[in-house]
Amino acid sequence: MVADVPQMDARYAAAFAGWDVALAHTMAQARQALAGARCDLVVIGAYFDDSQMFDLVRAIRGDEHLGDMPIVCVRAHPGYTLVAGRTLDLALQALAVDAFIDLPDFGDAAAGNAALRACGERLATGGAAG
Repeated sequence: MVADVPQMDARYAAAFAGWDVALAHTMAQARQALAGARCDLVVIGAYFDDSQMFDLVRAIRGDEHLGDMPIVCVRAHPGYTLVAGRTLDLALQALAVDAFIDLPDFGDAAAGNAALRACGERLATGGAAG
């Protein structure tokens, strides 16, 4: 399941081509997708539903049926300072997020998509984020 802003749908479709992906743009849609199907991986964008990324992570980690589901958080747009980025890293570690991908670090959509897909494949099959 991918929870992010609608503007990222095409990017996720490219990154996860061939996967059965449920897209959620609101917290209600994310909860419905998680309740209605088996998910091997959750990808959450930093700006999901007016920046509710942390809320969705907490909801997943607090659910006895979903708590160990692999979670990847993604920031797709530049804008964090070094201090804000480090704070984000610490918060995600505290919430037991499996991986954080900062797509602007990869330089272009193809490289970022490949990194996102590779991370997702490793986590969905029980491996480490790498």
